[in-house]
Amino acid sequence: MLTRSFDTGRINAVINHPAVRPFVGPISYGEVDVAPVVAKQEDWFLMGDHGGFLLSWSAPKVREVHTFVLPEGRGRWAAEARAEMLAYARANGTRTLWTKIDPAHRHTVQFALRGGMQPTEEVINMLGTPYQVYEMELR
Repeated sequence: MLTRSFDTGRINAVINHPAVRPFVGPISYGEVDVAPVVAKQEDWFLMGDHGGFLLSWSAPKVREVHTFVLPEGRGRWAAEARAEMLAYARANGTRTLWTKIDPAHRHTVQFALRGGMQPTEEVINMLGTPYQVYEMELR
């Protein structure tokens, strides 16, 4: 369902899709280009038919999760892909996952909670938006 991808064209197409891009950051910053991130190779893009995840290295055994799923993949496909992403992270030595979510994006909050993320008491302000921090331990 998901494979590690180095295909910057495909990843950029999903992230910059009009139904995904508003959830990645302010539109005023323009299109996202993941080529520099892919080139580092310490971050993992796991992609499938309808989008995927970026597991970005934060510290040893800790990764930040970014999710980008096209509308046709939201729901069952996304839940199954999330389970596969969690298994991949666990199998590759990740012990802690975390993410930051704009509280106004309720569907994203629900997706994170259903996957096992729990809110922390932390808020990160980025680009003028306060993001709630969520985390989970992988066992």
